[in-house]
Amino acid sequence: MLSEREAVKIRILNEVGLSNVEIAVEIGCNPNTVSKYLRKEWKEMKRKGSKLDPFKEYIKSRLEKYPKLSSVALLKEIKPLGYSGGITTLRGYVHGIRPNENKEYKRFETLPAEQFQVDWGQGKTVVGGEKRVVKYFVMVLGYSRMLYVEFAQDEKLSTLIRCHNNAFEYFGGYCNEGLYDNMKAVVKKISRDKEYNAKFMDFANFYGFRVITHRPYNPKAKGKVERMVPFVRNNILYGQEYSNMAELENTRVQWLEEANSRIHSELKEIPFERFEREKKYLNPLTRLYPIRYLETRKVRKDGELIYQNKRYELEGKYAGKVVNLERKGGIVNIYFKDERIKTELLKMDVETRNLREYEEVSQNGI
Repeated sequence: MLSEREAVKIRILNEVGLSNVEIAVEIGCNPNTVSKYLRKEWKEMKRKGSKLDPFKEYIKSRLEKYPKLSSVALLKEIKPLGYSGGITTLRGYVHGIRPNENKEYKRFETLPAEQFQVDWGQGKTVVGGEKRVVKYFVMVLGYSRMLYVEFAQDEKLSTLIRCHNNAFEYFGGYCNEGLYDNMKAVVKKISRDKEYNAKFMDFANFYGFRVITHRPYNPKAKGKVERMVPFVRNNILYGQEYSNMAELENTRVQWLEEANSRIHSELKEIPFERFEREKKYLNPLTRLYPIRYLETRKVRKDGELIYQNKRYELEGKYAGKVVNLERKGGIVNIYFKDERIKTELLKMDVETRNLREYEEVSQNGI
C-alpha cells in the first residue's frame, strides 16, 4: 500500500498531464496501482481525513487574500500553528483548490557550465509597516538550476555588473555564455543587427563569456530564469511582512539555501546535488571585474580632470589620457589602467564642463 505522500503525488502528476505509466515510473510502482489510487484509494483517503484538515480554513483564507501564495510559504506559516505533515500533502490540497494556470513550458537542456540565464524581477512587500516595491536580480545556472538572488536599488549597468560579480563569487565560477532579454544595460539598440552596450561587452570580454539575447517579446526563450522570477517574488515578498530591510536580507540568504536544496519540480533532482557535478566545469574566478572600469574620464591638457563637477589635479604625464575613478564613501581613487595614481577626498568646489569636454567624456563614458 502506498503512503499518503505517494497517493497525493499520484494525483498531482495526473492533473498536470502525466500518463499512468509515467507516474508509475516516477513513484516506483505498477501502472495498475496508479489506476486504482486514482479511482478508489484516493476517495477512501479523503474520507479518513489528514493532518492538514485543521488548517484548511486558514489556507483558504490566505489564498483568498494572496492567490499566488506558494505551498512553500504556506508550510512555513502552518508549521508553527501545529501542522506536522509534509509539503506533498499541502501541495495536493493547494493544487486542488487553486488549479495550475498554465502547463509547464518545455525547456531545452544545456551541458554543465554551458549557460547561465539572467533577469530582473520586482515585487511588493511590507517593510517597517509600509508597502514597498523591491527589485531583485536573478541568475540561474542552466544545467544544475542553481539559483542566485540579490536585492537591488535599480537596474543600472553598474548594478547589473556588481550583481554578476556577486553571483560568480557565490557559484565559485561562471559559465561559457549568458542569456539575456533586451534589457537596456545589455542592448543599446534593437534592430536586425543588435547594437550592444560597449561597457557591458567589455565586462563580458573581461571574463570571456559569450553574450546571447533572445528576440523581443519572447521571454520563454530563457524560461529557466523566467520561472524563477515569480518563484522568488511569491516566496520572499508576496504576502510577507518584515520589520526592516536587514530582516528581509537575512531572509533572502536563508531562503536561497533552502531553494537550492529543494527537489526541482522539472528535473526531480536537488540543484545543490546537480551543482556538484557542474561546478568542476565552471570557468575559474581568478579576479573580479573592477566596477571602476565603468567610470571613465579624460584628463585635460593641463593635467586636471572633472568628476561630478569637482576638479582634481594629476601629473602632467596623464594629460590626454583616459582614467578610471572609484568612489568609496567620501574618498575618490583614480586609476590609470590598473595602477592607482591618486586618492583624494571628495572636493566641494564646482566647475562646469565646457561643451567640447563633455562630448569627449560622453564618448568614453557609459
